[in-house]
Order: sequence, then structure tokens, then C-alpha cells
Amino acid sequence: MYKVLVVDDDHLVRKGFIGMMPWNKYGFEVAGEAGSGKKALELLTGERMDVLITDLAMPLMSGIELFREVKKLYPHMHTVVLTFHQDFELIQESLRLGAIDYITKTELEHEQMDEVLARIRTRIDEKSPRNAPVAGLPANIPPESASGADSDELLACVRKALDYMNSKFDHELTLSLVAKEANMSRSYFARCIKDFTGKTFQEHLREIRISYARTMLEQTRKPIYWIAAKSGYPNEKYFCKVFKAVTGMLPSEYRKKFDVYKNGLNMN
Repeated sequence: MYKVLVVDDDHLVRKGFIGMMPWNKYGFEVAGEAGSGKKALELLTGERMDVLITDLAMPLMSGIELFREVKKLYPHMHTVVLTFHQDFELIQESLRLGAIDYITKTELEHEQMDEVLARIRTRIDEKSPRNAPVAGLPANIPPESASGADSDELLACVRKALDYMNSKFDHELTLSLVAKEANMSRSYFARCIKDFTGKTFQEHLREIRISYARTMLEQTRKPIYWIAAKSGYPNEKYFCKVFKAVTGMLPSEYRKKFDVYKNGLNMN
């Protein structure tokens, strides 16, 4: 069993989180809990823990500060972010510090407890020499990231996917295709892109495409059908529908309005 320390300054949240998760099923045991980073460090001096799961936003000592101390004092420990605040910069900072994963409030609201613990267990096994099967743990849990458990690699995979979308947006792109390009499972990539960009895969792809279309409408006199195709929408009618949904104007109206604005600037 991997011994887990859960840290959160909100007593009810901490107790609820500990009580709802099927720890034993995935080879975990909650061996300690703390309401502050300072208390967590005190507990760690008296008992060896394998996994630290901590909230980021805590008074006096933040989760990031706790991560830094734990990394320095207990390099063997696996760290996981428990975030009820969608602060992507803090999440990325914790991953850079070596956190193997992060758990969001959304996952818990949608009762994805099994998926969360299976993912964390897989990441620990990928990093740890303790790979012997644990009683009650499914032996065929698929890895959520084929690139490995290193947080730097996770960030690199997400960046690779975003770069691929930016360079291939004029092609037919699907969630599965881009996830495969990034060496990530479809479901895990969908979660990562939402957490890192604040948008779903389709929303982010649409933003890239419409941004390019705007530039073409502003800077060229190319026909609408040409711009539609180059923006990843071979169907001009559908392109116009999407463009209007995003901008509130048809492409022709947008170009006309921009021309009026540009001419007004040139006259001054």
C-alpha cells in the first residue's frame, strides 16, 4: 500500500475528499491529513509517506511552498495537486516542480474518482521501482500518457499538441488525431487542453481558425471560399455560420467594416 498524506486547510473539503475516494481499490491508504503546510511537515518528520496530495491555495504556507520543502526534504515522495481553483499558472508551476498529476474539482463533481486514482497509480508505477502488483488493483490499467510520468514531459506533450494545431489547423483535425500526435490518450488530452487553455479542444481549434480568417479578411482580397478553405472549413456556408457565431458578423460584413475602419485611419 502507498501511504497518502492529504493536505487542505478546509476541514470539510479535506474530510469529504478522503471519504469519497476508493483508496484501497488502487493500493492507497490515507495515513495522515493536515490543515496546513506546517502541520504536514510536522507529520512527515514522524512517519514515512509515499504520496502528498495538497491544495494549492492555503494561508501562511501555500501548496507550492509545501511542494518545494517536500521536494528538498523527502525526494522520494510523489506529489499531486488538489486544486479547487482554476489557476493554470499555479498548476503549471507545480508540474514544473515535479508534481506527477493534478486533481480538479470538476473531476470530483462528475464522480471520476476511479479514473483519478487509476491515473495517479499508473504514474507512480511508471516512476517507481515498486512495480509489483497490489492486491485489488486492476493489472491492466492503461497509462494516461504514453510519454511517461515526468511532469516536464507532460508539459512538452501539451505544447506539442498546441503547436501541431497551430500548424495544421487548415487540415481536418480531430481530438483523437491530435492526442495521438502528442502521445496522450484521447480522454487525458481532452482534460489537459481544457485545463491549460481554459477551452475545450473544439473551442480552441475554432479560435485558431477564426483568428487566421480574420487576418486574411483584413490583409488580403482573397475570396471568401478561399479563406474558408485555408482556415480549415472547406464548406463556405458552414464557415460563414461559424464566423458569424464567433464575431457576430458574416465574413463579408467583417471585411467591409474593417475596410471602413482602415480607410478612416488613413484619412487622418
